[in-house]
Amino acid sequence: MKALRLGEPHPYPLRKMECEYSLLMNFDGTTLIASLSALDDGKDYLRLAHVGNALSLLKTSVPPGAWIGLYLYDPSVSKLILSQFQGTPACEEIKIGKGVVGECFLKKESILVKDVHSYPNYICCDESACSEICVPLYKGEECIGVFDIDYPKGYSLEDELPFYEEAGKIIERWL
Repeated sequence: MKALRLGEPHPYPLRKMECEYSLLMNFDGTTLIASLSALDDGKDYLRLAHVGNALSLLKTSVPPGAWIGLYLYDPSVSKLILSQFQGTPACEEIKIGKGVVGECFLKKESILVKDVHSYPNYICCDESACSEICVPLYKGEECIGVFDIDYPKGYSLEDELPFYEEAGKIIERWL
């Protein structure tokens, strides 16, 4: 391949960046799901390592400043407790029904919030967060926690709920 000269068009035009980032813009969701599934080698003693690596892999696919992690239910205190995560420090405990995480756990259903600052039940752990997805995690029929994803201003989670629900199903196998 010949070297480009200043002002020459690139032989492979770059895709124009839209103003909102999408997970699937830079990463193929099917490939990411396959990569997450491939972490499961059947070694039970590596379950928590698999969770950590899954979150790390997902963190590489989210915009800068995004937060991705787990809150697990602790029945001894009746709260959701921060578990493994990738991102800035976060709230360490959340009451059931409080915030998007607590509401997701209470309702046992995924929640997508496009603008957290206009959401009446939002708990602000990070000023830069703008949108949030929470997915309930199960062990059998019992809800054991919440998979939480926060994107900063200028990035959209709007079309990514199905992807994160599928990723959550993989992660919950290791909990």
